[in-house]
Amino acid sequence: MISGHAATTLVAKRAVPEMPWWLLLVSAFLIDIAMFTFVALGIETMAPTGADGPTLANVIVDMTFSHDLIPQIGWTLLAGAIAFAVTRRRVFALTAMALSLGHWLADLVTGYEHHVFGPESYSLGTDWYRLNLPAALSFEAALGIFCVFIFTRGRSFSPGALAGLYGLFGVFPFAFLFI
Repeated sequence: MISGHAATTLVAKRAVPEMPWWLLLVSAFLIDIAMFTFVALGIETMAPTGADGPTLANVIVDMTFSHDLIPQIGWTLLAGAIAFAVTRRRVFALTAMALSLGHWLADLVTGYEHHVFGPESYSLGTDWYRLNLPAALSFEAALGIFCVFIFTRGRSFSPGALAGLYGLFGVFPFAFLFI
């Protein structure tokens, strides 16, 4: 859910316009940053299983330390701590925490299976990336369209800018059907 997580920063920017974009993006993607770091270090796994190459549906994923419920509590607090340490603004810290938690909640709807803590614990989420990719991408596109609508409501944007925003967040997710 790449564009969906980025789209949520539009709503946050609308709510807290003085919050820097880089901090919004780091907050929204903190658990993915952790996941790719852990994969690079060999702590977590993301490996294709199909003979035709990697697709969203044929990847084995172990995201115990980055995406499971118990670590998510820590990631949410860390996002807030980073925002507060950098800016000393409580509203930025709360926004960062909301973006981090929102990432995890959106992943429960669209992403891979999550657990409470570890693959042997209770399973959470739809696992739509593996089981129903069109539904996952449709949800992501709908989230993107909703976020763009909230961000642009009552503001003046050129038709080209609006088309670009709606295309990026409402149409782009479907490109993953062909990757």
